[in-house]
Amino acid sequence: MTHPPRAASGARLIIPSASLIPSTWMAAQPPEGFYVFNPAIIQLRKRLLMAYRVDFGRSLPARQRTACALCLLDANLQVETGSVVALSDTITDGGANHYDPRFLTVGDRLFVHYNNNWDTTPNQIFLVELDPDTLEAKHPARPLFFDGQRQPVEKNWMLFAHEGDLFAIYRIEPHIVLRLDIDMSGAVHCRPAYRVAWDATRYGARYGELRGGAPPVRVGDRYVALFHSRTAPRGRMNTSAPATIATVNRTGWFRAVKRWLRERLDPLRYFGGVYEFAATPPFAPTYLRPEPLLHPDAEERPHRPTAAHLTPRRVVYPSGLVRLADGAWLVSYGVHDERAVLRVFACHEIEGGAETSPSGGAS
Repeated sequence: MTHPPRAASGARLIIPSASLIPSTWMAAQPPEGFYVFNPAIIQLRKRLLMAYRVDFGRSLPARQRTACALCLLDANLQVETGSVVALSDTITDGGANHYDPRFLTVGDRLFVHYNNNWDTTPNQIFLVELDPDTLEAKHPARPLFFDGQRQPVEKNWMLFAHEGDLFAIYRIEPHIVLRLDIDMSGAVHCRPAYRVAWDATRYGARYGELRGGAPPVRVGDRYVALFHSRTAPRGRMNTSAPATIATVNRTGWFRAVKRWLRERLDPLRYFGGVYEFAATPPFAPTYLRPEPLLHPDAEERPHRPTAAHLTPRRVVYPSGLVRLADGAWLVSYGVHDERAVLRVFACHEIEGGAETSPSGGAS
């Protein structure tokens, strides 16, 4: 791509899923059987790249259902003909399932990192270097190894390169930053580098805990990043119920009915927000947008149940962020676990100011 994307502020573009499925995967099932969502974007060598998650529905065993593909977008944000790459088919030593890819550049090197969801406990995040010409995996995937207390599933580390070093936002509140070493072969070892306490409870109380999203983008003396959060359903079954009721609660059919009702009447809702942090260590947060940038109820309603859930969910899931030449921002995100969306935002909708800076200090 020799020119920046052409799209007006506020423009929202849903990428047709059929245009994003590698031809070699079409033999598994017809195009309407796939779910394509959670796209990541990056500009490299005057090209706009997009990587995304592809779920194969129920045509394959549960541990072989999710993969990543990649394509180029032209100046009108359309998929370039012949550019779709079956990325997962070129990845070795990276597990059976590849969830939610994100981009990373280190100098002139191009990487994608993804996770394996529930395939292991704790789950695993992998980093794989790509050939910038063929957009295929250049070397075997490398697991990110953090020798610390982890949750069973962590999908959303946000990797970024800073002044020649590689870091990852491990947690947003408190702001925990890891330093990564990719110079050695094998697993990528990650160690705690910085921790900054700050207060995001006002946002979290309404929209849920701040979790990772699109990798940070540097703008002058700060980084801009998108995160996601989610709110849990209000109705929960009483955990201290009598033994008879507790037994019924544990049966598979009853749990399925409860989940169907919950997701139909009071579903999980995912939101997309914006925060900024300083572009100097310890990378202290400097700004938190007080309201979500992306709201699930502002999107077109879910069309169908997904392969992973009994009924449609209310989801916006930011995975990519690119600052355009005119100062506007291009955001890529998944909607309801079923489609990939690109949207352009004006500068003032993304970037913050000192008047809403969070409090907190290094610890």
